[in-house]
Amino acid sequence: MSFRPGPQHRRIVVLSGAGLSARTGLGTFRGPDGLWSLDPQLEEAMHASALPGSIPALWRVWGDMARVAAAHGPTPGHFAIARMGAQVITQNVDGLHQAAGSEDVAELHGSARRAVCLDPRCPWSAPLVPGEGDRAEDHGAPSACPVCGAPTRPDVVLFDEQLPAAAIDRALALTRAADLFVVVGSSGVVMPAAQLAPRARAAGATTVLVDIDPPREASRGGSFDHVLRGDAHEVLPDWERARRDVAANPFLDPFGGGRPAQM
Repeated sequence: MSFRPGPQHRRIVVLSGAGLSARTGLGTFRGPDGLWSLDPQLEEAMHASALPGSIPALWRVWGDMARVAAAHGPTPGHFAIARMGAQVITQNVDGLHQAAGSEDVAELHGSARRAVCLDPRCPWSAPLVPGEGDRAEDHGAPSACPVCGAPTRPDVVLFDEQLPAAAIDRALALTRAADLFVVVGSSGVVMPAAQLAPRARAAGATTVLVDIDPPREASRGGSFDHVLRGDAHEVLPDWERARRDVAANPFLDPFGGGRPAQM
């Protein structure tokens, strides 16, 4: 039986991965066709230990990602998530949830649309103007921090770096408070989905994985109450239309309002 959110689901939280943005042309990072497999040397440059020499590669890779995302814009899945009023935990760094209108977004891996100082003690950060090239100036940022003079870099979490504490705290708070926890664009069996989905389920949420080719592990009675095999860009807009119809009909939703309460 296919699953759709009902009127009882008022605190929807979506955990999104790279698959949700693949339609923009960004692609994914892992797997045989992923960026790291196609260019192993580039993957090596994404390790924190390669700093500061890897900064040109960081600007080239993440600046180009931000440019492609800005040029394409959000996908139907991003727009549906925003229109449902869902709160978002994302592994993506492309800023497409915010561009679609989502207001509460915990960015676990940072943002390719923001620059920060290489010195973690320095508070400077600034939005980027996505461009092409391997210099900060190519993306609308200064190459030297205007506060302390250290080099600047994209605000993306590299291998061997800690996830931002504020984003983790927000993600855990959203997970605990959700009554519907949906994973899209991610397999659901690797971190952080493998950790957050069970926590949401333990706290009483209905858990759903939407994936065009869900892994077998996800269907074996693990962390998900429902595993939907389908395109998120079709499934999520269908959910959003159904919730909009219910919200407009007081006989279907006598308590009013299809939009989840904010936390």
